[in-house]
Amino acid sequence: MSDLALKRLSDGCFDLDFDGTDLLLTDTLENAVIISIGTYARAATGETANTEPDIGGWWGDAVEDNLIKLGGYLHKAFHGKLTAATCRDIEGFVNDALKWMVNDGIAKSTSCSASISGEEMITMTTAITKPSGSSETYTYEFNWEATLA
Repeated sequence: MSDLALKRLSDGCFDLDFDGTDLLLTDTLENAVIISIGTYARAATGETANTEPDIGGWWGDAVEDNLIKLGGYLHKAFHGKLTAATCRDIEGFVNDALKWMVNDGIAKSTSCSASISGEEMITMTTAITKPSGSSETYTYEFNWEATLA
């Protein structure tokens, strides 16, 4: 099943990709990773999300029999100081957001490592090992000061 294609802009942000006026679709692994870690998951039962509406998340997760829960809680890491503990939180949030890939058989395993690079940057590297044993690695950077705005 294809998703709306995302493209990385020159400033490092992502946006929908178009061919003229038509939205493009893709089924690339990186696109699935970007959607998984960049989409707010619905708030857990009894938890108040920091989004509107209070439960936040992707509308499709409201369906009770939906087996794949899309998104994660990476946004929760963006409210604190830039520390090694924050990097560990980011790794946990990303790994949780990508669990569905292993459960669905798309990946054999996933892993994320995050590190502070410079005074205000976090570098996050995500590795996806496919069932065939080959792997793909994606690296993203976050300007920490911009996440606190």
